[in-house]
Amino acid sequence: MHIDVIAAWVFVWSAAVLMFGLRPVNRYWAIWVVPIVLAPLIYRTLATELGGTRFDYSIIMVLVASAATTIAVSRTWRRGFAGFVGSSVLGAALVYYLSRQYPTAPLFSIQLLPALGSALLVGGFFYLYERRGRSWKPFERPLRNPSTSTSNWTILVVFAAAIVMFFTPVPTAQGVPVSVGPPATADPRLIVPAGWREISTNEYDWPRKYFGSTSALTRQTIRADTPNPAWDTQMRPRTVQMDVVQVRRPSTLSVYPSNTTYDLQNARVSPTVRVELSRGVVAEMYTVVDDSLLLTWSNLNFVWTRGDGAAQRVTLLTVDNHEPNALFPEPKPSMASNGSNTLAVLLRGRISTVDSESQYKDLGMLQSLGRLVVEAQKW
Repeated sequence: MHIDVIAAWVFVWSAAVLMFGLRPVNRYWAIWVVPIVLAPLIYRTLATELGGTRFDYSIIMVLVASAATTIAVSRTWRRGFAGFVGSSVLGAALVYYLSRQYPTAPLFSIQLLPALGSALLVGGFFYLYERRGRSWKPFERPLRNPSTSTSNWTILVVFAAAIVMFFTPVPTAQGVPVSVGPPATADPRLIVPAGWREISTNEYDWPRKYFGSTSALTRQTIRADTPNPAWDTQMRPRTVQMDVVQVRRPSTLSVYPSNTTYDLQNARVSPTVRVELSRGVVAEMYTVVDDSLLLTWSNLNFVWTRGDGAAQRVTLLTVDNHEPNALFPEPKPSMASNGSNTLAVLLRGRISTVDSESQYKDLGMLQSLGRLVVEAQKW
């Protein structure tokens, strides 16, 4: 959720208020709004709503750079409007050209080059136009001193706080390790292992906005052929949902972890545990207490590569209701739940979204099924 980005913004804004006062800082409110748009959650949400393509991500970056250009050149509202329009049109044209001429170029180059290039060109044009016939020196006029007096102790406090935060260790986010999987096949679905049968199959098209235009998400509903008393005391055959997300690069899956493909707005998630499967595949498992669906469900997922051009995240889901018609969480976009969770963590701490009394009841079953799924594929 990148709470650190929002925390850094809060720290800089608070330090500015402490040193210069609230009124001078809020006078330049537009400057503080621009970095908020570039926060990972907001930035990805806007790009996803537009379509999630490389062009959409780059256009948003161009608009943000154009807004910064507007702030820099807007001595009057006409100058600001002209600066925004000029930077936006020039940046959009550069994005279109680079996207068509270099479709395999790294995404960061398509995002940064048009945005920064258009902002610098338009800003430089206004700078030279304003100083035509005069010196081009940037500070040709005397600078005013701040209207508020700043204590040296205030500067020392901000500096000391920055030093403490710099040396404070940040928790490391350990994602699912990427394992080497079997060769790629034309069908992204997985082979159902022996002892299980496939009940139904569903396909979803919304992941193309998140993971790219070539991504695919399929859900295979599988059920055990025979009941197992270790899995259900009433001898009911267990049902498992097997969700498979296929993308081009494994790094895409690290941007959107497994929990971002399900709605966790009113849910508490347990700490993850590592699970060793077969053939060197390592998975992670966690449980979710869902207050919206009034159930507890377990998630075991692993990531593997399928040759050079594909990677898959395989997710096995079970619920505490063992009836054949039990309700399962559906894969769906979860930007709203991510935003609410971010706000909850920021205001109430991480404990507000963590289940500290979790029980991994289906760990044995999911580990056994995960090993069967790995071995059932064509290696």
